[in-house]
Amino acid sequence: MLRDDLMSALYDMETMSKVFDIEPFDLYLLGGSGCIIAGYLDRATRDFDIIDMEYSSRLGRVLKLLEPYDIIDTNMATIALSFKERAVRIEGFEHLGIYVLSREDIVVSKLGRYGEQDVLDIKAMMPDCEADVLLRLVGEVLDRADLIEKAKVVFRKNTMLMLKDFDINVPDYLQ
Repeated sequence: MLRDDLMSALYDMETMSKVFDIEPFDLYLLGGSGCIIAGYLDRATRDFDIIDMEYSSRLGRVLKLLEPYDIIDTNMATIALSFKERAVRIEGFEHLGIYVLSREDIVVSKLGRYGEQDVLDIKAMMPDCEADVLLRLVGEVLDRADLIEKAKVVFRKNTMLMLKDFDINVPDYLQ
């Protein structure tokens, strides 16, 4: 889906939320769909990546309009838990709060996997990222007590690769 398609699905969800008399709620997007909606990237994607905000089952009726979608469990994902502080609100929605994580937060989230598409996305976003913010968020992820150790090991390895790929000095806590 392109940006217009993604936005259309979000507007449809907002309309149906009103029709079904669902209380307003916030939606935090990341991944390719979030990047496209926020204007960080210009490419197509197939799905929405939504951070799990412990949504009620009642929202299933309207979230269905975003299919296919993935609900990202923060306990399993390499996300700095302070993401809301930097999230960008998408204008044009009156009933729902639609947010996209900051570039730096999305880059950090992509380091959990660092696959081919992740590397391409990071490469496109890095010129507009603040390295000090990025490194601070890496530290936040590594300091998370709730993140499983295996995920931290993979995250640390991928972070080292990314820092080398983008010629960023490796901070002491990663060495």
